[in-house]
Amino acid sequence: MLRFLFISILLISFRFAYSQESNRYHIQQFTTENGLPSNGIKGMAWDEATDFLWIATEAGVARYNGMDFSVFSKLNTPGLSHERMSFIIKNNEDEIYTLDVGENILKVNASLLTGIKLPQLDSVGSFYKQFYLATRGEKVRSKLLSFLQQSKPGYWKYCLQHSDTSVMLLADQLRCLITAWNKDPIVIPFRSDNNVSFVIEGNLFVFDNQKNFQLVNKNFSTTAKVQIIDESGNPLIIESEKNLLFAENGMKNPILISNENAWSLHFVNGKLIAKLICNIVPRNSFIAYAQYSEKNKTLFLGTDSKGIIVISENRVWPMKNTASDISIRNAVYAQIELKNNNVLTNAGQVIGTNPEQAGQLPINGAFDYNIFKSGDSMLWYAQINNKLGSNYLHRYNFKTGSTFVYEKLSVVLSNFAMTEMDGQFYFSFYKGMGRLQGDSLEYLFRPGNNKSQQSPSYAMLEFSPGVIGVGSCDGLILYNIKKRTTDTILKTLGYCYRTLWRYQDYIFIGSYGKGFYIWKNGKIKAMPLDKNNYLRYTHCFIADNNGFCWISSNRGLFKAKLSDLVDAYEQNNSQVYYHYLGQNDGMYITEMNGGCNPCALKLQNGDFSFPTMDGLLWVNPDKSNTLLPEGNIYIDKFTVNKKNITLDSISYRAFPASTKFISIDLAFSAWCNKENIYIEYRINNDTAWEPVDVNNGAVINLTDLHSGKYRLLIRKLNGFGVNNYTYKEINFSIRTSWTSSWWFFALFGLFLFGIISLYLRWRTLQYQIRQKKLEAQVAEKTKELQSQNEILEKNNSIKTRLISIISHDIITPLKFVTVAGKNLLEKKSLMSEALQQETVQEMTNTSQELQLLSTNILNWIKYQNENRRMNKEVFLLYEMVQQIFGILQSLAKQKGLLLVNNVDPEFLVYQYYEPIKILVYNLITNSIHFTEKGTISVDVSKNATTVTLSVKDEGIGMTPDQIERLLADDVVISSANVDNKKGHGLGYLIIKDLLKTINATLKIESIKNEGAVVYISFESATTHLSQS
Repeated sequence: MLRFLFISILLISFRFAYSQESNRYHIQQFTTENGLPSNGIKGMAWDEATDFLWIATEAGVARYNGMDFSVFSKLNTPGLSHERMSFIIKNNEDEIYTLDVGENILKVNASLLTGIKLPQLDSVGSFYKQFYLATRGEKVRSKLLSFLQQSKPGYWKYCLQHSDTSVMLLADQLRCLITAWNKDPIVIPFRSDNNVSFVIEGNLFVFDNQKNFQLVNKNFSTTAKVQIIDESGNPLIIESEKNLLFAENGMKNPILISNENAWSLHFVNGKLIAKLICNIVPRNSFIAYAQYSEKNKTLFLGTDSKGIIVISENRVWPMKNTASDISIRNAVYAQIELKNNNVLTNAGQVIGTNPEQAGQLPINGAFDYNIFKSGDSMLWYAQINNKLGSNYLHRYNFKTGSTFVYEKLSVVLSNFAMTEMDGQFYFSFYKGMGRLQGDSLEYLFRPGNNKSQQSPSYAMLEFSPGVIGVGSCDGLILYNIKKRTTDTILKTLGYCYRTLWRYQDYIFIGSYGKGFYIWKNGKIKAMPLDKNNYLRYTHCFIADNNGFCWISSNRGLFKAKLSDLVDAYEQNNSQVYYHYLGQNDGMYITEMNGGCNPCALKLQNGDFSFPTMDGLLWVNPDKSNTLLPEGNIYIDKFTVNKKNITLDSISYRAFPASTKFISIDLAFSAWCNKENIYIEYRINNDTAWEPVDVNNGAVINLTDLHSGKYRLLIRKLNGFGVNNYTYKEINFSIRTSWTSSWWFFALFGLFLFGIISLYLRWRTLQYQIRQKKLEAQVAEKTKELQSQNEILEKNNSIKTRLISIISHDIITPLKFVTVAGKNLLEKKSLMSEALQQETVQEMTNTSQELQLLSTNILNWIKYQNENRRMNKEVFLLYEMVQQIFGILQSLAKQKGLLLVNNVDPEFLVYQYYEPIKILVYNLITNSIHFTEKGTISVDVSKNATTVTLSVKDEGIGMTPDQIERLLADDVVISSANVDNKKGHGLGYLIIKDLLKTINATLKIESIKNEGAVVYISFESATTHLSQS
């Protein structure tokens, strides 16, 4: 490899500016912020076959495809042991090699980097390895290696391949030639002090420190000075004393950099020609490497510490008013071409290459967005007339230079549209449509009549003889002049139709938000859009001389082949390739303007001029270098169940039956903007094409795969034309699971047959046994039914008795309360004070009895529902007892009873809270009811897992027979359960029901007339706060 730098061997101080000095070029700088693994560049190689730029850095190798970087490191590249690279080179066979500092050699294989072994190079250092790899031809390679093995390490500085059979080595003051036919190296006589050598088409040149180019003769004995010229044939003047010349093996044309200029050098017909690449080379970076793609018109500069710089030739040129400032609006709409490649905008500004030579202006000052020009003689426009005080239509005569004002035609706050048909000029605006007659407008259609539009007119065009179409926000309306009828062929609320353009028999209709349409012979069709739907807002159509239509939009400029658009209309094709141009092509701002006329202008020199939100955009359709998304599709990574598969083994490979997920990473060149990359895939031929998201790594993920053979077909659209695709096919299969194989089903069938036979035999024996069991089961079931019937009868009896008690014990007290209350109202004067107090006391007691009775009835009914769901919880028993005391305190106080809570305040219980609360409530209520004086206390005790709660009173007590009857399952509810003392009997019924719910036991200890103690025992995991 040879990379020569001819400077005064000093570090050059370059000036770099992101604001371009010329709008011909687009400059970008890429660093680690953009995906480079390191900003320290160790070499670059351009692969013509794949259109990939390979970059060696201090932290791995990067592959740049024009859109993003793919990094090769120790993590993903077998054979790479160190990520700090020594060099990357390309030889004359376009083979690209790189070497890490551990002297591991890797070779570029299409889109991948593969480690290789060359044992013959083990005896030489990394610098001489570079010479060997940069050379082509086995014979000359062999001689070169033998010579280098005998040379002092580091003595030879550069290696330059002169031809397929010879290679030149350069030291500080010596040059020698190694050939395939000579045994010994040939010493070249001329000195090499401060000289740079390079080869073009087999010719050896020397660039000396006097900035002279010399051609070495065939015998390498003498040199002859060669004049270098530019593309126009003029001598190239190299003004700077500090110049860079980059020449490498594998580089067909060296690159010369002087000041801000870069040229590629060519040798044609005995002349050394310098073709200008660009004139904006940055001057503030140490440029160590350079590569140039002639096809893409792109220069790559590798810096010592600032990443890479990419300079490309713009395909469009922004043109702005050089005198603009913060007080001047730069948005442009209507345009008029002036002399010497200049344009007059609707803002009254002159924009162009020679504004001072624009000549006489047809319009002075600003004018409205729409104008109409008839040939080279007449120009119509709307402008504020200071004399008349409003916007009026004007007509300018190019031949006489005079202006006529239509004083009867005011177009205030309105776009207008004009067209010419059969020698008549037709005019449309919000007041209606008609033809110009003398100094006024003869209205043919008015709003409200014949469904004429009522909004501003944007475009006007003859659709067919006698029929004019007008585009507006009211839709696209066809006016039949002779019949005086209208036909609205497009109308969508909220959308405006602002552009009409004819191509042969087809009329293109652009809308603001609904894409564009094509009309022909009364039939209209919506056209397919670009993948990002930028063409929803279509502004202008203009055709070039090469069969292409240029379309401006709110998000950039598009180029489409007219034949593709016609085919899409005629054949109903669902896809058209629209070539997108945006900021990477030279646009400062991608929002272009429409709703004006003319929307696009073709200048005399062939350039197209489009209005934008920031000046004009010019493009030369004949010279614009259209970079199409051509090229192959490569597979970067093929992953099966998250395991990488070697690419060479994919074809017809069978993957395990457990395969559920396959991921394919794609690689491709993308120098044409990501908006122009259309990649799709499908599995087998029975599925629809699915798009691949190129903005998210271009990865295909296949899931839910079953056993069988698969044909994965990937296609990439190459640009214009119908079905212009590049295809990539991958065939693979997924093995059948052993549970789905034929032998499995055969064995399973035999196994099943045996099982069925054994089952039938067993079934026969079981039938006999079951016959005997059935008789016993029938008898047992009959007994169970009888038992359940008895239980139901008992429950019905209880419920019947409950209804009877409720009827008696609720209605009777209510009647008493009613009568007592009536007596107090009617006979109060006849009753003594004591009798009144007694009556009130009895009413109070009766109300409290009713309240207690109602509470117990509701609780009993609530817990009769066996499907009721409850959850255990942890609670403090002391607080529960206190809450119940609070409810019953007034009742106890009336009888002079003392309620005592002996429960530990920190005693925790893990049980059903509500059932426990109801149990305690009923026990305390019963004690109050059957106790006339003394104390009622609540205590608790515990062992390992059981909690025992007790309620003790000093009441009338119970006899053993009474206790037995209460504890019996067939307890009878009565209204006088204990010693004929008035009660309801519901308390213990509820208690016994709830005991079953919480799996608790009940125990009663009592001596007649000495009180009673009732114990309830239940399980609880938590018993004390200190233990929780």
